[in-house]
Amino acid sequence: VSLPYACLFLVTVPDCRKERWRKWYVVTFFMSVIWIMGLSFAMLELCRRAGCVMNLPQAVMGQVIIAAGTSVPDALASISVARDGQGDMAVSNVIGSNVFNIFVGLGFPWMLCDLIRGPYASSALTEGLVASVIILFGYILLLLAVMLCSSWKLRPWVGYLLIALHLLYIIWVLLTA
Repeated sequence: VSLPYACLFLVTVPDCRKERWRKWYVVTFFMSVIWIMGLSFAMLELCRRAGCVMNLPQAVMGQVIIAAGTSVPDALASISVARDGQGDMAVSNVIGSNVFNIFVGLGFPWMLCDLIRGPYASSALTEGLVASVIILFGYILLLLAVMLCSSWKLRPWVGYLLIALHLLYIIWVLLTA
């Protein structure tokens, strides 16, 4: 499955680990970002069509299916570095990847959609945005309070609490979509 992608990456992204391409690290970075943006656009378009075929609202596809698909690799990377004793890097990965996903992974495909199809107004933005933003800020405030109470140590019960809250959020999305 990954062979076509590996061949495309080999041809378009210089491998700056090799001596010949060491000075091309900037090109490697930007080509990687371009591939991430292009593949994000393709993923969004495929999910939009799959949701249409399965008769699922776009809000459900975006807030449940795509969110899970983009978060699992980040979670696995964070678990890997946390097991190596680098908890700060794990937390930084989660925060940094979400910022990147929002501004580049979501922003660029949306810009492409606007350029290709014209301005796009999403029902997910007009109908459920305020409630979702309030819930997100509630998550942040709760996490801050929990971290303050636990002396800034991540304990297993914090993870269980956050997973339970996210499951409640998914139920809320499914019931209100």
